[in-house]
Amino acid sequence: MQLISTKDIVDIIKYSDTSAIMVEKLPLPDTQQYKVQYSVVNFETKSIDVLTKSAYLLKKFGASFDRISHIIPNFVLCDATVLYDRRVLAIYPNGEAGIFDRTGELEWSGRFDYHGETVCCLTLEGKYFWSVCKEENCVIRYSCRNMDVDLRIGGKDAQTFINPTHVCCDGRDIFVCCDGNKIRKIDSGNYTVSDYLNFTDSIKQYYKFGKYAVAVMANGTYVLKDGQ
Repeated sequence: MQLISTKDIVDIIKYSDTSAIMVEKLPLPDTQQYKVQYSVVNFETKSIDVLTKSAYLLKKFGASFDRISHIIPNFVLCDATVLYDRRVLAIYPNGEAGIFDRTGELEWSGRFDYHGETVCCLTLEGKYFWSVCKEENCVIRYSCRNMDVDLRIGGKDAQTFINPTHVCCDGRDIFVCCDGNKIRKIDSGNYTVSDYLNFTDSIKQYYKFGKYAVAVMANGTYVLKDGQ
């Protein structure tokens, strides 16, 4: 594990097959305000280079990023993805969400919940996306076509995922942060669930990028290789 930041991380998104964008929260002295810093972490060279806000927004929201970033408040705090039909879906940690058309105009706003509990997080799997519902101990797969629930794994009284906080898909399998310090894996072929990683410290988010991964933990953010 390589430590790459001890700052508060507010967003991580894929930049290339061997790099990711990291957005750090930097408190301003003697105020309650903060600024953000955009960086690219190269997993192979170990370099960390400053990135422009425009480059970050383009990767996050696609070609209509300028319009979307003027409409959406606090764009670093939401999860977002460009859907198969080039619309953009954004979801905030409180479940509030919006869908933007191909020109960047807001065509729908609402809220995701499950049994009245907040659904958050967003990771794309083809024409579906996955989210988590911490209070219901489950992960949910939605259809991008109609935003309806397609599949649910776990449940309020099940031990499959205890207090899940984050989910990511690496194009093959799905990885879920749960039970404080665990990563569990959902096999995308048969949807069976197995243990993947255990940490000594609590894990907040886990992002898988091929043979590399980024783990946002209580004591810092790390790059991991090959499931270490």
